[in-house]
Amino acid sequence: MNLTGRSVRFRLSPEGREALNEVASATEYVDGLVVDENHLGVWVSLPQLQTANTVVLLKWEGFSTATLEYEPEAPPAPSAAGFRLQ
Repeated sequence: MNLTGRSVRFRLSPEGREALNEVASATEYVDGLVVDENHLGVWVSLPQLQTANTVVLLKWEGFSTATLEYEPEAPPAPSAAGFRLQ
């Protein structure tokens, strides 16, 4: 699942809490907007940083769960089976 562009609540691991406390106050859960993701983790804009252009990297091993609102897409319409007349 692509998290980019979504508001997500992360449950931080103890290591993730310790690392994040160096730049922002972190509790067990932290909410933020995911602006990008890559092989290292997710780049998140946090409301407590109070600036729109500052993001932090939450490494994949730094959180145990991510919770977000999700609305599944409608399934694709089935294609017509059979032959076409020309």
